[in-house]
Amino acid sequence: MTELLVLDGRELTCGPNAPRDFAAAVTGPGAGRALVTFGTVEHPLNLELSLSLLSSLGPVLTVYPNHGCWSDLSVREDVDPGRTHGVGENRLHVDLVDRDRLPRYIALYCVRSDPRGGGASALADLWQAADALSESDRDALGEPVFSYFADNGVHGVGTSLERFAILPPQIGAEPIRFTAKMHPHLQRGELTAGPEPELAAAAFGRLVDAAYDHRVTVRLDPGQLLVFDQHRYAHGRMPLGEGQSSTSPQQRRLLKQSYVAAAGGGSL
Repeated sequence: MTELLVLDGRELTCGPNAPRDFAAAVTGPGAGRALVTFGTVEHPLNLELSLSLLSSLGPVLTVYPNHGCWSDLSVREDVDPGRTHGVGENRLHVDLVDRDRLPRYIALYCVRSDPRGGGASALADLWQAADALSESDRDALGEPVFSYFADNGVHGVGTSLERFAILPPQIGAEPIRFTAKMHPHLQRGELTAGPEPELAAAAFGRLVDAAYDHRVTVRLDPGQLLVFDQHRYAHGRMPLGEGQSSTSPQQRRLLKQSYVAAAGGGSL
């Protein structure tokens, strides 16, 4: 992933402008995403320093208060392979896609990489994907007729929208509410209240294809932090390496995840 801005986390937490230099780098040359390296695997310290950096982007959320600011993204074999803790591909999506205060940034910190060599993180530029669509497709996806399953037990992210548009009136001014997991439902005429569900499903399918055309991946190493603006970038996970059952849970891939609201506390 050569175009991903790489930053030195220790340098960004020192000096008179720390951590504002981090925010300037992410929102400027990073185009909304960056890979932060700390150079050590002192995870408790790195996680504290990460919160300092993240706070320069906006309020750090406790979406799951029982977990604190960081939630574990561990690997389990007793869940759907395509879900958060699964072993398969987690398709491109935006977290909390239906919330009216959708978090602006996501941070993923690597404690352990997959010893089987898989589990790379994926990002896709939804601005570029939307730009690749026809005007008629953008119009169809701009109608507030879509819905998605609400997450329970989440905090600080507002209420679940009954209906929403996938694309905002002006790309870049508001989040793109995208999850590739909607597509099979739309193809069955579900999750849309529009008068022509088959046209909505076809337009959304072309957006999914465009997102995957712009997908890039990065396999995080221990002590690295991936930060991205999920109002612009969808994210996902590539399949973990084969043989997870022969790897103990204490050795499997482990990421820590945190959310950041927009600087004003709203959706933008």
